[in-house]
Amino acid sequence: MKMIHLRKRSGSSLVVVISVLGTLMVIVAVAAEYTWTVNRHVVRSNTQENALAVGDSCIDILFANWRTICRAQPTVALSSSAFASTILPLPTAAQLNLPAVANFAKRGTIVDPQNDEPPASPTDYDASYTISNYKVIAVTPEWTAPPSANATPKPELGLAQTGTLNTTSASFSYIASADVTLPALGPIGHVVAKVRRVFQKQQLSPWNFAIFYVDPLEIHPGPLFTVTGWVHTNSDLYTGHSTLTFADKVTYGSDWFAPTAANPTAGFKPGDGQHPETPTAPNYPSNLPPAHDDAKQPFGLDSTQLFNTADANPNNDSYRELIEPPSAGFPDPLATARYWDQAAVVIRINADNTYNIGTPHFVVVNGSNVYDGTINVVNSGSLYNMFNSAITTNQTIQDNREGASIKLATLDISKILNASGTAYQSAFPNPIIYIYDASYSSGARRGIRIKNGSKIPTTGLTIASNNPVYIQGDFNTGGSPPSDSGNPVDAVTPQVAGYTRAPVSILADAVNILSNSWSDAASGTVPVASHTTVNAAIVSGIVPTAPVGGDGSYSGGAENFPRFLEDWTGKKFTYYGSMVELYQSKQSIGEWGKGSVYVPPDRQWYFDSNFKTKPPPGSIMLYSYVKGKWSLL
Repeated sequence: MKMIHLRKRSGSSLVVVISVLGTLMVIVAVAAEYTWTVNRHVVRSNTQENALAVGDSCIDILFANWRTICRAQPTVALSSSAFASTILPLPTAAQLNLPAVANFAKRGTIVDPQNDEPPASPTDYDASYTISNYKVIAVTPEWTAPPSANATPKPELGLAQTGTLNTTSASFSYIASADVTLPALGPIGHVVAKVRRVFQKQQLSPWNFAIFYVDPLEIHPGPLFTVTGWVHTNSDLYTGHSTLTFADKVTYGSDWFAPTAANPTAGFKPGDGQHPETPTAPNYPSNLPPAHDDAKQPFGLDSTQLFNTADANPNNDSYRELIEPPSAGFPDPLATARYWDQAAVVIRINADNTYNIGTPHFVVVNGSNVYDGTINVVNSGSLYNMFNSAITTNQTIQDNREGASIKLATLDISKILNASGTAYQSAFPNPIIYIYDASYSSGARRGIRIKNGSKIPTTGLTIASNNPVYIQGDFNTGGSPPSDSGNPVDAVTPQVAGYTRAPVSILADAVNILSNSWSDAASGTVPVASHTTVNAAIVSGIVPTAPVGGDGSYSGGAENFPRFLEDWTGKKFTYYGSMVELYQSKQSIGEWGKGSVYVPPDRQWYFDSNFKTKPPPGSIMLYSYVKGKWSLL
């Protein structure tokens, strides 16, 4: 009989069991190590994301405070030292929704106290703080540190370096930094996110735009209408006609309303009862559709910060202050920006049809000129003689849109030129005129007419008034230009041969166009117009579209920004310029489309690109503050 040795077999089984257990232990250990490693990476990854989020929040806080500091001095290119010390407050743990810890935030070094130079160390990172290197510095156009923290940064764009900072476009760059350290698993024990972002202060002339509105912008032309040049509104954009074509960049600060498959009825402003038709989409370059953009603020502040209609100060009611005389004894947020303050001559028309000629009166307060709305009247001399011959008062027309008789004072531009019409008389070196009729009231309607302005010297001209202005006949054309022929091909030549269009702007409560064939005697009858060309930038008010539940009136849109009083059937109105809306009209408040007012012209409108390099006399700037390139070191 064969014997079976159980002891030997039992020993072999034990070895197998031990081997299996060892293998399982190795697998468990490897799995544990892998799980721990994965968990560590997940924790570090999550912590890294949190650090980036904290860094971005720090940058947002820096941006808000940096912008506030810049807005306090919008015309100044601030150096790094303007953001030093406690001017940029450190963020708190509560702001960033983090637990309070010791050494939470540390400011970055902007100025070396030894020699007022950037510190030798390229970074202010400090691992003992949650947030370090927290600062904003001005940089050169190449994004490098300037030679001194007190050095004024140079612009990246524009001509400000020539000494005309307040009249030309420019862009200034700053770099914000925030280094965030958060605890995490691993041999280092923390993660670091070094976040950087470029801030840009952009100073831009409104004359860079074909159309610029601070209020809702409606464009609903009947005939074909092409807008050349940039278009921007700080508010909503309404485009409800396919006859409209944008040929360049279009931006809006709030929203754009045009028909889409999802919303086929969009395109007309709620409350507009003048457009019952189904809206159709406008045309624009396929690679350049209208896009959202930040608001561009005149004078560096938005209206909610700059104005207050509820207080007793008459100098801070709206952007319309730009064309108003200042009131003495009150703070003036638009001091020096007012065209009254900038004018070389002020002409005041009185109730008895007399007028005063002079210069704006000011007193010096703390080294600055403070204008009080009165005139240094002159009754003799070259300035008086020049303008005395150019003014005619007590002329009356009927304005059908206003449904009122308007008493006009007329300024004859040809009378203030030299004998050859190539320059102003020597008494008028700074070509800015403020002219107004101080006797205006709701029952006594007043206006200013500009005529015989076909020739403007190359130095340009600006005319401002708080009354409505009526431009009669060809303006800034050098004579009767080819564009007055009625031939569409000639529209590209809006001046006579040998004449250079001058930089001209007209600022008024409203701007009306009277054709070459206008007759005062025929006013009120919708007289027949003739081909007319005007080359000038316009700042004017509007009468806004009625709100929902109102009378259904329409603002007239940008296509009626310059107003008409004639039958332009088959006639061309050629316009080279820039149209800027900053306020609502207070004197010319007649609603568009009420009664027999006018028949629209064939509009041959072009943005005058010359304004980008040679703006009209006077200073009016738009400011915007944007966040640019983001990076992580």
